[in-house]
Amino acid sequence: MEYFENRERAESFGEVAADYDAYRPKYPAALISTVMQAAEAGAGSGSGAPRILDVGSGTGLLASQLKDAGAEILAVEPDSEMAAIARAKGLKVDVSVFEEWDPQGRTFDLVCFGQSFHWVDPIIALPKIRSALKAGGSLALAWNDIEPKGELKTRLDAITARFHAEGSAASLGTAGAEDNFAHVEHPALTQLRSAGFTPNEATFTDDLRFSRHDWLSMVFTYSAQLTMDPVKRAVMREEMSKVIPNNGLEARNDALLVLAHA
Repeated sequence: MEYFENRERAESFGEVAADYDAYRPKYPAALISTVMQAAEAGAGSGSGAPRILDVGSGTGLLASQLKDAGAEILAVEPDSEMAAIARAKGLKVDVSVFEEWDPQGRTFDLVCFGQSFHWVDPIIALPKIRSALKAGGSLALAWNDIEPKGELKTRLDAITARFHAEGSAASLGTAGAEDNFAHVEHPALTQLRSAGFTPNEATFTDDLRFSRHDWLSMVFTYSAQLTMDPVKRAVMREEMSKVIPNNGLEARNDALLVLAHA
């Protein structure tokens, strides 16, 4: 089953919208700068703030960073609880699944997806993206990919494997997690090429530190955990808590950015 076909997981985030906004980390500053450069190139000189459509915006984590960097943002988000938090940040949000969203003739210098492209049907989404882009515009797909450093990763991975034996990982990003992409080409690249886009990928690294509480709170905002049996989920959290030191943990974010031109 493709991720976008698993509606239970796709629609599971609203119940933890506040935690999602509080504990999911921001995207690396260099990734934001690269997306803004692409948006500004699409807008052209003298055109004012670049217009960006942020799809699957969630609570507006990516959108708010781009807004703070000078972009004019329209967000599309299917969950009303997530959208409410994004609106509280001053973002304009259309509540809709992207496949059914009506652009109403609006076009954009850049369309972006932050941690969300795997939740849309590419056969429907990619032609819609192309029609929403101005000539010279770009598509940006971003995923944070966060892993603990050192031997703690092995211990936490072993706990994850016991609770997700069916192959549904504990989902912290793209590499060997939410979409099981470790050691293989990201499937979005093939999808983009098939739709006539020219994609390029880059990785942006941040070193992060989490308290035990903040790490666990982040892990349990991912759909693999949100859709678990509640008792199993509580036991998994307790087992993870026991192996994380009192002073927290260090982690590495190898954030992936795919920039594509039509």
